[in-house]
Amino acid sequence: MITFLLLLIFISKASGAFLGFIPSQLEPLIFQYGLHPYVNMALNFIMGGILMVQWIWSSHRQYNQSRFFRFLLFTTSLYLIFVTLLQSFFVNPDESFLLQMGSSLMAVFTIYLYGRVIPTLLNPEKFVTTLKSVTVFFCLISFLFLFISPATSFKGSRFIGVFKHIPHMVSCATIACFFIYYSIFTKIQSRLKLALDYFYLGLCFFLLILTGTRSALAAVLVGFILSLIFFEAHSWMNRFLKVSLALCLMLVILFFGHDMADYSVAIIHGEQSIANRVAQDGIKSRLEEVERGFALFEKNEWLGQGLLMKFSNGSDSDISGYNANKDPHNIFVSAGVIGGWGFVGLTFLAFVTLCFATLKSFFSKNNAIKILAIYMISNIPIMLIYHVHLSIGGIADRIYWLVIGYMTLKEIELKKEV
Repeated sequence: MITFLLLLIFISKASGAFLGFIPSQLEPLIFQYGLHPYVNMALNFIMGGILMVQWIWSSHRQYNQSRFFRFLLFTTSLYLIFVTLLQSFFVNPDESFLLQMGSSLMAVFTIYLYGRVIPTLLNPEKFVTTLKSVTVFFCLISFLFLFISPATSFKGSRFIGVFKHIPHMVSCATIACFFIYYSIFTKIQSRLKLALDYFYLGLCFFLLILTGTRSALAAVLVGFILSLIFFEAHSWMNRFLKVSLALCLMLVILFFGHDMADYSVAIIHGEQSIANRVAQDGIKSRLEEVERGFALFEKNEWLGQGLLMKFSNGSDSDISGYNANKDPHNIFVSAGVIGGWGFVGLTFLAFVTLCFATLKSFFSKNNAIKILAIYMISNIPIMLIYHVHLSIGGIADRIYWLVIGYMTLKEIELKKEV
C-alpha cells in the first residue's frame, strides 16, 4: 500500500500524450492527458486513510519522531483550519464554504500522511531504494520516448519526458540522481551493478540538462560532492573516484576558475543558456515574482487569501483555473498569501528548524537518513524560492514532507530497525 502511494506520486503527473489516443481532458478521469487530480486525491484519501487507521492502531509508532516536530505539525494544522474558517466568512464569502474547508483538511491530510504516517511505517532504507527504482524507471521511459515521440517529449525547448509539465520531469530526475548516490556510495556491489548505477546516474543527469533547470543541476552537483565527502568509500572505484575528483577540482579551479565564474554569472543574468532553454535573467525574474507575490499578500496581510486563491478566477475555484501568476515564488510571501502574518511566522519557524534538523541528520549513523539530509540541504535554497508545499497533487510537496518526516525520526528508533 505504501509502495503504491509512492508510485502514485509520479503516476499522477505522468502524461499519455505520446500514445496518441488519450484525450487531453475527460472529466473526472483524465486531465492534461493523464490522471485527473480528483482521482489522485481519491486514491490518496482511500489508501492513505487505511494507512492512517493502521498508524493510529499502532500507537507506539506515533512517538517515533521528535516531539518538537509533532507539536509544530499539530500547531500548523490547527492554524490552517482556523484561518481558512475565517477566510470563508471575511475574505472569500462568495466561494464555496465546503470547498475552502475541504482544501485546508486536504492540506492537513497531506502533511500528516507524508510527514508523519509513512515515515514511521516504512523504514528509511526501503523508502530510498523504492523511490530510486520508481524514479529511474520513469527516467528510462522518458529517455526512450525522447526518440520514439520527440514531439510530446518537449514543452517549448525544454524536456518534459513522459510527464505533464517541466517541473515534474525535473523532480523525477533530481530524486533519481540523489537516490542513486545512496546505492553507489553506501552499498557494496558487484562491478556490473556499480557500472549500471553510474550509467543510470549519467542518464538522469543528461535528462536534467535537457530540462535546462539551473537550480536542479546545481543541487545534484552539490549533492554528488557532499556524498563523496560524507560517505566512506566501500569499493576501489569509489576510492579512485574520490582521489581523481579532488585532483580534477583543484586543476579545474586553478586553470578555469575565472572562466567558470564568468559563465555562471552569465547564466544567472540570462546572457548564456543551458541546453535548448532560452536564456533568462534568473535574479530579475525571481525579484519580479517576489514583487508580484508581495502585491497579492498586501491585499489581506492578516488573514491571507486562502489555499484555493491560485485556482480561482473570481468565482468558484476549479482545478483547470490554476494561475501560475498567483503562486508566489518565495516561501514566506507564499505563506503570507495563504494564511497571513501568522502563517508567515509558523513557516519561518519551520524553515529555521528544518535547517538545523538537516545539519543534525548529516551525522546520523543511518546512511539512508544521511542521503536524505544531503538531498534536503541541496534543495533548501530551491524551497526558499518556491511556494509553500501543501498540495497532495505535487511531486515536490509529497517528497519534501516525506524527507522531513524521515529526518525527524529519533535515532534510537532507527537503531531498532537496523
